[in-house]
Amino acid sequence: MAEQQQDARLTVQHVYLKDASFEAPNITKLDQKGGEPQIDVSLSQRNEEAGEGRHHVVLSVTVTSKQGENTAFLCEVQFGGFFHLDGFSEQHLPYVLNVLCPDVLYPYCRSQIGSLVSAGGFFLPPLQPVNFEAIFRQRLEDARQQQPDNQEQ
Repeated sequence: MAEQQQDARLTVQHVYLKDASFEAPNITKLDQKGGEPQIDVSLSQRNEEAGEGRHHVVLSVTVTSKQGENTAFLCEVQFGGFFHLDGFSEQHLPYVLNVLCPDVLYPYCRSQIGSLVSAGGFFLPPLQPVNFEAIFRQRLEDARQQQPDNQEQ
């Protein structure tokens, strides 16, 4: 199996901006002395097979900035990528699709969000790197913990 994984290759075939949006719905309600805004970052991802070792992965990153109860801005960016995966076992495919592919797409999302927020007249501290492996492992653990509950029902 280790020999098979040594021959495995992930090839990035195409990366593209799928969707981007920015809104500042409450700009007139913001207090210039309001202090530090609350920043929330959320991630989601979709994967689909595109035929013969080719996979389409879309990573969505949403950043919401609030000042008190008012939303200062909401920015969402989706980047898609086509990846050719060769030589990975069925056991390793979920890891590649949920960790390695988003690792490729996240810097594109981060850059686009920075540009949109800046163009909207706001300052956003740099978005921190994301540990997709930790997220993937947590999802596996959550699914494992819920499995006994599902079997009893």
